[in-house]
Amino acid sequence: MHLGDTYRARSLIGSEFLCRIEELTSMGPFPALRPSISGRAWITGSTTCRLHPDDPWPEGYRLADTWPGA
Repeated sequence: MHLGDTYRARSLIGSEFLCRIEELTSMGPFPALRPSISGRAWITGSTTCRLHPDDPWPEGYRLADTWPGA
């Protein structure tokens, strides 16, 4: 896609959304864009994540942290 292009996505049941590149910009040293998105959506679920105070890896871990020789 290029600046000003519009993308229309349609599902098999006829729902659709439109997205468009409104502006090219930057976020610090990185190139970025400002999109616009329109369509309809319904909430079909929700999730709550909690951190246990005794969790030994509160920030997660990588396989290389625990796998020998990785």
